Amino acid sequence: MDGAWYLSAVATDLQVQGDCAMVLFDHQNTLDVSIKWITNHTASYYNGSVALIPDPNSNTTGDLLQVTYDDQKTETYSFLDINYEHYAVVFACYNNEDGNSSTYEIWKMTRTPHLKDTDSSKLDAAIASYRLADTPFITFNNTEDTCWVNAGQHIVASALVMTSAAAITLFRGLC
Repeated sequence: MDGAWYLSAVATDLQVQGDCAMVLFDHQNTLDVSIKWITNHTASYYNGSVALIPDPNSNTTGDLLQVTYDDQKTETYSFLDINYEHYAVVFACYNNEDGNSSTYEIWKMTRTPHLKDTDSSKLDAAIASYRLADTPFITFNNTEDTCWVNAGQHIVASALVMTSAAAITLFRGLC
């Protein structure tokens, strides 16, 4: 997973917007992850640490990606499909505080800013195999121009606001 990944699309209940989105994994010296959202050539960062942990629900050697963000929020992502050189699709599912619903996130990631047709087909097939083909995605325009940065700031965790109840309703009961 080390290196830069472009987010071609995400499905989430968090307020997400940007012209370009990237994730940088760096396991060489530390277990770090940095998510960069770029809007109008200004970057916002959401950083944390990452670890690969065994999947307790898997009879195979499958791993989970556990991310602990600087605000101490922890997410555990499953790999729906991965080709380390070209693409990955990861999925997180967690129960909401009401105890009656769940929420999920899906990230479509590629190594290049432009999603290749062959990679797009494989990402869509992985999502469809988990019966998530009708999921609405937010897409990013990852181009040389939109990914260019001239300023940056760190995201304050409280700025990540949940979207409407309609989005939460859409995601209920899928875990």
